[in-house]
Amino acid sequence: MRALPLIALVCCLVAGPVVASARQAQENTIYKPGNGVTGPVVVKEIKPQYTADAMRAKVEGTVTLEGVVQPDGVMGEVRVTKALDPGLDQEAIKAVKQWRFKPGLKGGEPVAVRVTLEMSFTLRNKPSQPLFPVPPPAPIDARATAPNVAPEVYKPGNGVTAPVVVKQVKPQYTADAMRAKVEGVVTLECVVQPDGLVGEVRVTKALDPGLDQEAITTVRRWRFEPGKKDGKAVPVRITLDMTFSLR
Repeated sequence: MRALPLIALVCCLVAGPVVASARQAQENTIYKPGNGVTGPVVVKEIKPQYTADAMRAKVEGTVTLEGVVQPDGVMGEVRVTKALDPGLDQEAIKAVKQWRFKPGLKGGEPVAVRVTLEMSFTLRNKPSQPLFPVPPPAPIDARATAPNVAPEVYKPGNGVTAPVVVKQVKPQYTADAMRAKVEGVVTLECVVQPDGLVGEVRVTKALDPGLDQEAITTVRRWRFEPGKKDGKAVPVRITLDMTFSLR
């Protein structure tokens, strides 16, 4: 008769660590945006600095980074996936470590999310121009096919209103494109999210590698009044033309 309480106690002692281990494993999981996980949103940016060597060598271009935004909105691990210059690569890491984010969510709870970032270094006017997080390359249409995972992406028409630009930023010329006197139009296809931010972006009609990237960089800084369906904001896929002219 006295053995029963002892057995119950042993069960509690065994079950306790198991539950704690499961919770710890969940907390340590690193997610990617999509499949019910929202992407982090930048709320504080720190611009990277040029190094003296890079300025003397007139180095310009983009550093691509992969990092993990923690549940508290602080950037955790960061690594360079596309290098530009050893000094500028380190400056990019140093700067993004100081960024602060609204963390990604899963089931309404903050979670660690792995994101890709691009940081552009240019000697035109400003020493550098950081970019917003770049969504993973998985196409939205593919993610939307999974049941109960991602909201449907609409196109204007059939009861869906088109997004309206409320903040527009002009693209910059690259030094190479100016020297080559490149002019023309870059056509972009992008998804305007229900919060008015630009999500997925891709070039459907290219002009020049540098200007194509500038067009993507620029449109990510635009803000929209989102498209609506039945009075509710929804993701809407639109096409934009961005013109580059030296006149």
